[in-house]
Amino acid sequence: MHRLIKPIFWSFLFLVMLLVIDQLLVQIPPVHPAHAAASNFYRDFRSRLIDLVFNEKQAAPKTIEAVIEQQGTRETVPQKIKTPGQEQTRSASNFQAGKSQRYLYSDGKGELHFTDSLDEVPDKYRGQAQPMGQ
Repeated sequence: MHRLIKPIFWSFLFLVMLLVIDQLLVQIPPVHPAHAAASNFYRDFRSRLIDLVFNEKQAAPKTIEAVIEQQGTRETVPQKIKTPGQEQTRSASNFQAGKSQRYLYSDGKGELHFTDSLDEVPDKYRGQAQPMGQ
């Protein structure tokens, strides 16, 4: 009986640690981009694993717009504080709500570039920038 106590104790401790890590990744809002990436990956992995175990299949979205809409409803990374020399990052939901029109233009080398506003298009290519359809 004494030989079983040690493995049972370490197994129990391992399961408690897994539970704590699970709750950290699910409950605590991410403040760092690496934490946000790990948290988003884990939440997606966890939901797929639960769906696989309990055979709860969700209907797959039929269009790209539906996939984008579905991803827009998930929680996103909070905004970073703007520091000198860095651009402020916006979450996907703020980006979707704040965007007015996306533009497509080709540079001198023939490479295509996408921008979120006409102001981001360099002046020399602004005349050929085309708005993208909704």
